[in-house]
Amino acid sequence: MLTAEGSKARLLRLREAIEQNGWDLFLTTDPRTIYYFTSEYLPDTPAAFLQYANGRNLLMKQDTYSIHRVIDYAEEDLRSKVRDLVRNKNAGVEMRSCFVHIDNAEDATRTILRLRKKKEEDEIAEIRRALELNVVAYDAAKATIAPGLREIDVYTAMYDAIVKHAGTAVEFKGDFACGERCIKGGGPPTDRVIQPGDLYILDLFPAPAYYFSDTCRTFAVGTPTDVQLQGYELVMKAMHMAEEMIRPGVKARDAYQAAKDLLDSDPVFEQSFWHHLGHGIGHRGHEAPRIIPGTDDIFEEGDVITLEPGVYGANLQGGIRIEDNYVVRAHGLENLFHYPHALA
Repeated sequence: MLTAEGSKARLLRLREAIEQNGWDLFLTTDPRTIYYFTSEYLPDTPAAFLQYANGRNLLMKQDTYSIHRVIDYAEEDLRSKVRDLVRNKNAGVEMRSCFVHIDNAEDATRTILRLRKKKEEDEIAEIRRALELNVVAYDAAKATIAPGLREIDVYTAMYDAIVKHAGTAVEFKGDFACGERCIKGGGPPTDRVIQPGDLYILDLFPAPAYYFSDTCRTFAVGTPTDVQLQGYELVMKAMHMAEEMIRPGVKARDAYQAAKDLLDSDPVFEQSFWHHLGHGIGHRGHEAPRIIPGTDDIFEEGDVITLEPGVYGANLQGGIRIEDNYVVRAHGLENLFHYPHALA
């Protein structure tokens, strides 16, 4: 879980933003942002957090159940209290997720997105904790995948394994498509039957407590073919090139273009790399920096990112995508995930 020390560092950066924007206070009702600044994990409790320019802060929580009175809309009880506190104040409000409408407030959403880009060590620890589930899920998948089973059978084995490991229910989203279904997509598992020779892309992003990991492995159903091994070597070459290239100050679009040029250089795979090279992760699945051609994002120390080059095609009987998670350090990248990359 997030720590009081980490929250203190984030609150100091928030106070600087409040001063820079000329606000009297900042307000959010987003449980993810509240967790970020207070280390209070309140996924099912309506709450509001206010940070004042003078350093004082206030966390207000609302009951959702009572035997003494009927509560149909718990947020209603908070709305009037929050409005009274904010009335006649110059407020920065995280409007995109706020259930309280504040007249004449300034939208602070982009300010919070900028603050979230840099991760403190307790946030990185949360991502590491999520990555433990990816290891468990991949082990379960490798033990289960076989011709004749369905995608949903493999998914069920993975989910059962991570729930047992976590000791509770876990948000478990990802891409669970195999064979040619994964050439241009992914998404939830289906009852598609696994065929001999398929490539099985498993792009997993579980979030045990808001913070996402996001990794991908590709498994061959049977012995990989020569062209599948050729694709694997190309994808790994692109990944290692990007790993060596990325450090603070590098433009995200430059890393994308270098990997794109390499992947497109092999005619066997017909310029099939169609998606981003990676993106930031945190307590949202996609955050800055986005590693795409249409961005001005620059890598900074403290970013936590993914790298996920890939190639696809009918000649592969699917696609190959490999993805790890990294922290951008002063010297370059620190890889947070060390699961084997091999197809078999």
